[in-house]
Amino acid sequence: MSSTQNHILMEIAPRLVSVGGPQVHRLIPYSKKRMVGPFIFFDYFPATDFAAGDGLNVRPHPHIGLSTLSYLLEGKVLHHDSLGHKQVLTPGDVNWMTAGKGISHSEKLPEDVIGKAHRLHLLQFWVALPLNEEDREPSFKHHPESSIPRFKVDDADVMLIAGEALGRKSPVDVYSPLFFMDVKLSKGKTFHYDPGTQELAFYIIKGSLDIDGKIIPPDDFVVLEQGSSLKVTATEDTQVIVLGGEPFPEPRYIYWNYVSSSQEKIEEAKKQWRELTFPQVPGETDIIPLPPEPTGKG
Repeated sequence: MSSTQNHILMEIAPRLVSVGGPQVHRLIPYSKKRMVGPFIFFDYFPATDFAAGDGLNVRPHPHIGLSTLSYLLEGKVLHHDSLGHKQVLTPGDVNWMTAGKGISHSEKLPEDVIGKAHRLHLLQFWVALPLNEEDREPSFKHHPESSIPRFKVDDADVMLIAGEALGRKSPVDVYSPLFFMDVKLSKGKTFHYDPGTQELAFYIIKGSLDIDGKIIPPDDFVVLEQGSSLKVTATEDTQVIVLGGEPFPEPRYIYWNYVSSSQEKIEEAKKQWRELTFPQVPGETDIIPLPPEPTGKG
């Protein structure tokens, strides 16, 4: 059990980043906090209305050393990867793609959405793999909304998207201790979670929370000190993402879409993508090229 409660380590404001056209809110990696547990990347795509002909169009790109977790709130997204999987993600669904030694994928609009006005609202994460899983065979698993545990804990409605928490376990096959919950609270209601020794952070999708008299608005990514438990009260109807897990004992390096404990593995993956020997998405030749190397030092 944690001996402290609500000790805030830092609050991280989002950076606006363009991915395949639309802008997303990027929370981590952050210069002062690279990871929360095994979570090493967090993008939030706020609810956005698109005219016909506009929208998400992320061309094929590679990954190593991580699992990607896509959790859709509104709209539709078509996942297509180098293993040949084609899967449409609908609201409440979870896509879990494990890159291991190497996978590539694209994220685009499904055929039935192309050419139509539509709305998109999406959360995407990278979860770094532990040392003994970094070079595993790549894989992909789709989890429909009906398979995700949904339950009530005191005043909170909880969906356990991944990992273990509150005596439940998600069907998503994670490779290190972690938790990722979508929590909904009515105004005046309270949510408490003790992660023990695991790290914990939360991000408000809508609404606001009172944490010991401090009001946290949407779009703040709040990281608690390791060993601190969370207890918050909704000041209005609120939806909040609560995530974290056991931190790794060794650092992880990030280059572009690659995550690894080894710089050498990243260099090899860069070479393979440049030379088109990295696994490719079948039938998709318009790939995202490797970013140019820095031209100077300092």
